[in-house]
Amino acid sequence: MSKLIAYVGSGSGGIEVFEIGEGGKTITPLNNGVAEPGYAGFLAYAKGKQVLYAVDERKDSGRNADPATTVMAFKVDPATGALKLINKQPTIGCSCASVCVGPDENYVFTANHGKFDCVIKAVETADGKWTNQFIYDDSTVVQYPVNADGSLEPACDCFVLTGHGMDPNTSPQGGGHSQASPHAHIVVVDPSGKFLLVCEKASEKIYTFRLGGDKLTLAAIFQAPLRTGPRHCAFDNNGHMFMTCEFSSEIWAFNFDSETGVLSVADKQSTVAEGFSGRNELATIQVTPDGKYVYVNNRGEDTIVGYSIAADGKLTKILSMGVGKCPADPKDAVRDMQLTPDGSVLLVPVRPDNVVRSYAVGADGSLTAIADQPANNPVFIALAEL
Repeated sequence: MSKLIAYVGSGSGGIEVFEIGEGGKTITPLNNGVAEPGYAGFLAYAKGKQVLYAVDERKDSGRNADPATTVMAFKVDPATGALKLINKQPTIGCSCASVCVGPDENYVFTANHGKFDCVIKAVETADGKWTNQFIYDDSTVVQYPVNADGSLEPACDCFVLTGHGMDPNTSPQGGGHSQASPHAHIVVVDPSGKFLLVCEKASEKIYTFRLGGDKLTLAAIFQAPLRTGPRHCAFDNNGHMFMTCEFSSEIWAFNFDSETGVLSVADKQSTVAEGFSGRNELATIQVTPDGKYVYVNNRGEDTIVGYSIAADGKLTKILSMGVGKCPADPKDAVRDMQLTPDGSVLLVPVRPDNVVRSYAVGADGSLTAIADQPANNPVFIALAEL
């Protein structure tokens, strides 16, 4: 009989392990997690190799007493779900925001977000005057080869993002400098396995890379409008991609050409209630396996919002429900959620409440809370069927 295991990354460090049972009615701690990474960010599971990949969101070069931030590979014990570190590789760039497993599990890809802080350099201008120059972290998309045992080889390719948006801008994020330099936020492989998509919120772009061998080949770029902030994306199996806009609090639906990698807009909808005027930063997105519903979460309004998906990709809002009220900075609100493989349960690491919460997904797309389990500063979640 198979078991469903939930790996939950903690903002306080480490990964906790839980077994999900009885259709989400039970969330049982297994007490066999690990203390790394230092700030457990995004997680991705390679089913064929039974390996969990984790990123460390810290920015640390390793030039001082603390170790450099890395991408880590953990072997999953098929009997107990326990994790054992296989190896790690340094991030090329810093503040790793996302990781995904490529087709055939031969490569792992990461998006490095970079911090908002700048370094001030004194520079002399062409006319002999002096001024300050502001230098920011590189934001990168990185490709790592994967060995047969799931271990990671050193990076074989790195795409350094360029450009920026409005600086300063009207968002409180980063003190108004959240678009002063690129910030890649998600890496996702499309259902055909031909392309890698990357959302970059500073220059408002979605990059599509063609996969093949040890190199990333840029295939297409979608330019989103000013002050949208592309953040996360997910696919259905009907030729559509859906994206959250961090700054404009919108969900966008696209038609995706699986031969060229080109995106075309099918629909867009606001994710906040009519009349909402507070600070809000949209976060993650989940599409049900049958392609009928898509869920996003707002940080600020602090809600999970659901939409039905029509055959042409058009969206209709079906629900908005509160989750994990966080009155302070939206970065400390709910950041992630994950549907079970059969789509019957939505699992949410509710960071403000220090719990993992399960919701039953109804045939009509409704969500009903069914269980809470205490967890230590839960941020990200990945599921494995063992």
